[in-house]
Amino acid sequence: MGFRRVAKIGELPAGRGLCVTIDGVEVGLFRANGRVFAMENRCPHAGIPLSEGTLRGSVVTCRAHGWAFDLRTGHRPEDPDGFPIPCFAVKLEGEAILVDLDTSTNPPPRRR
Repeated sequence: MGFRRVAKIGELPAGRGLCVTIDGVEVGLFRANGRVFAMENRCPHAGIPLSEGTLRGSVVTCRAHGWAFDLRTGHRPEDPDGFPIPCFAVKLEGEAILVDLDTSTNPPPRRR
């Protein structure tokens, strides 16, 4: 599939995300700490769109039940070994945001 142009930087709202659909997959885009992140746009608890949650630093919190996820890893901050939300590679070309659904950016879980 490769990188697909999905939005412009100026379209990302402050403190929240933006939902885009790439080949039928809803992806949340977020701008945090000078970077843009892309992750599957569903909280695993109830399927609520994470792009509608609140953003503090690099953590987005689901609006429905308060579950938090680190945009850099897809993991809940208190559970770095749990099952992460899929995160995808992002690159910028000028003001354009490009996302590659085939390239995961989730780090592997730590061994216990």
